[in-house]
Amino acid sequence: MRNRIVLFLIFASLFSGVKAQENEKPVVKWYGYINYESIFDSYESVTTRDAELYLFPSRKGDNNTNGQLEMLALQSRLGVNVKGPEVLGAQSSGKIEGDFFGTSEDFKNLFRIRHAFMKLKWDKASLLMGQYWHPMFGPEVFPRVLAFGAAAIYNPLNRAPQIRFDYNLTPGFRATFAALGHGYHFSKGPTSDINGGIDASDDQRDAAVPDMQVQLLAGKKKGFQVGITAGYMMLEPRVATGVDTINDNTIGTYNFNAFAKYNTGRFTAQAKFSYGQNMSQYVMLGGYGKLLSDSNKTHNYSYTPYKIYSIWGELAYKPNDNLQVGIFGGLTGNLGTEEKVDLDNTYIRGDKISQLLRVSPRITYTINHFRFGFEYIYNAADYGIKESVDEYGVFDETEQSVNHRIILAARYFF
Repeated sequence: MRNRIVLFLIFASLFSGVKAQENEKPVVKWYGYINYESIFDSYESVTTRDAELYLFPSRKGDNNTNGQLEMLALQSRLGVNVKGPEVLGAQSSGKIEGDFFGTSEDFKNLFRIRHAFMKLKWDKASLLMGQYWHPMFGPEVFPRVLAFGAAAIYNPLNRAPQIRFDYNLTPGFRATFAALGHGYHFSKGPTSDINGGIDASDDQRDAAVPDMQVQLLAGKKKGFQVGITAGYMMLEPRVATGVDTINDNTIGTYNFNAFAKYNTGRFTAQAKFSYGQNMSQYVMLGGYGKLLSDSNKTHNYSYTPYKIYSIWGELAYKPNDNLQVGIFGGLTGNLGTEEKVDLDNTYIRGDKISQLLRVSPRITYTINHFRFGFEYIYNAADYGIKESVDEYGVFDETEQSVNHRIILAARYFF
């Protein structure tokens, strides 16, 4: 009889615990900021969203030396964090976050989703499903510059729908496996510059293979961190090249980066090296083109990707809780295609660019919920001279364009 009573009490406690979890309501917390920027450029440049996202100076020309001034608020952000009940022995959570950047130049100032994911977290592992940072971006190590885009073109910038599994092999060593399908951060291709690129993500969809990524990260947030990322992606740029002509050839490209960070709380030093084929899906230089050996074909031709490298470093120091100073430096360039390319049939960001350089010192002052900032950005672009290009898209001779950008910014956090 006593054993039955004990078993009944155990069952009742378990049942009540399950009912309590079923009745537990998610905890919702809103956050965000209102952002204002005044931006001056001394030279015409390649930008998007009313010059909010800066890429590189335009090629030299008589009409490119006119200064420009913009005042913007479209970087303002709104998000919600959700903490839910235990599910399958894991802590559940979620996030939805957006801004007014839009998904293309045609939709600027419209609300867009930055992040939208659900997450289950166990003691040593976690499972994320939804839109989140691409592993090549890596939220652990990225530039903290004032300019929008986290130093895009030098640092990979990409958020994508994905399923991601993280496993902590030890307390300071994590392995990540992710399968991703690109959304508005898509690769250059035949449709990427048509109608705001609304059909460009079809290139990956038609290949029917997800972007596969692996990452290893070691260290702690305060102290030293180091990691590597590697992945492979397939595209099918065209399913047809004319009436009743099939062109189902695909192009596969790889990517790699290595990164490190040292943080004492007051002082931070960090750096990242990236290398890969194409890379345009990360808002970097790169793309691909038609094989030169197939230049006479009108359908069923193959492609060759451009090889791109990028390296950046950043130092930041906080003398007190309000003031912070920092400096960023980055270099990126085009190493040419894997095989000889038909230069009249390429899909590439910066097809005439050999190398880009950026140096940007900054200072910010934060008090209560306000942050004020100033950043000067030196941008230099080495453009190739047409007559000096070889069959791999590499230039022997270049000419340089330079832009000086000044940003005055204010941000109110809530």
